[in-house]
Amino acid sequence: MKFSFILWVLGKKLSSKSKKDPSFKTHVKEKNFKLLIKTEDGKRARSYTFSDGDVISQKGDAPDAAVTLVWADASIAAATMTSKDPNASMTALQEGKLKIEGDAGLALWFTGTVKLLTGKAQEEQKENAQG
Repeated sequence: MKFSFILWVLGKKLSSKSKKDPSFKTHVKEKNFKLLIKTEDGKRARSYTFSDGDVISQKGDAPDAAVTLVWADASIAAATMTSKDPNASMTALQEGKLKIEGDAGLALWFTGTVKLLTGKAQEEQKENAQG
């Protein structure tokens, strides 16, 4: 349940920010594709369609997704996605708890987009400038 809620909120935030923030909308306009985030058993899934600066989120599977992020299970996904550790997703990838199917470049772009959404991109830029 927590994982599904996180994915739903993510969709709402992506859509809202793309409507209200011109610089974010410009960033989102860079790509037109569908991304799917799901559990390995397929019981929980949500897609995000990026189209001309708009973001549409839908519950359920999306066989036509250009890239799919597959989590071992919902509890691992929720814990990783809400972790304060900036390397949590990378660790999950290395440990096989997260798999990328399809275009890895789009997965990286999506990760950067989420960082812009949450403000983590600005935090990383400040840390890199200081460090």
